[in-house]
Amino acid sequence: MIVFVHGYERDTRPELFDTMFRHRKQVFIDQMGWAIPPTGDDYEIDEFDREDTVYICSLLPDGQLAGSVRLLNTTTPHMAVGPFSAMFPDVTVRSPTIWEGTRFAVPEDRRLQPNGVSRAACEVLLGLCLFGLEYGVSQMTAIYEPPLARLFKKCGITHFVLARHQSAEYGSIHFGLWDISRQLEQSIRSATGISRLETTSIAA
Repeated sequence: MIVFVHGYERDTRPELFDTMFRHRKQVFIDQMGWAIPPTGDDYEIDEFDREDTVYICSLLPDGQLAGSVRLLNTTTPHMAVGPFSAMFPDVTVRSPTIWEGTRFAVPEDRRLQPNGVSRAACEVLLGLCLFGLEYGVSQMTAIYEPPLARLFKKCGITHFVLARHQSAEYGSIHFGLWDISRQLEQSIRSATGISRLETTSIAA
């Protein structure tokens, strides 16, 4: 199941947010070795985890969090014009109908779909599309490394690479954009084998 969660719900769903921030530390600091400071010993939280932030969360059958991604509207402060602005100084995307996806974290889910990708990762990506369709989002952007581009392809997501950054410090980084449409939804469902997926907003 997918839930759309807002940052202002953090006090009402502390267990979900605690698990999400633990997942992010596990993925980005412990596994990938990103040079970002943890919050305390267990969490990865930054200035973009605000009340207006939206999180797409995949839940296991028992209700526990399996994976998530963070969404920021590009008319507000977001990663592309913040920490990544020096990498992509000539690319600026701002629109109320364009959102940025960051902090894609699925640390451990052994349930594999026919495309070889974990169920949680497939649900999160489908959830991005479903959120966009429900809330009038026209496009999504993301800044990512090549392994995530391969994941997108396996999950039926065709995207445009707006720019590439290459350096000894960070390796290859892509700035991508894709259209939100019913065609994208069907492409993801076909590639992942997810014919049905329950979605809900905790705030509803």
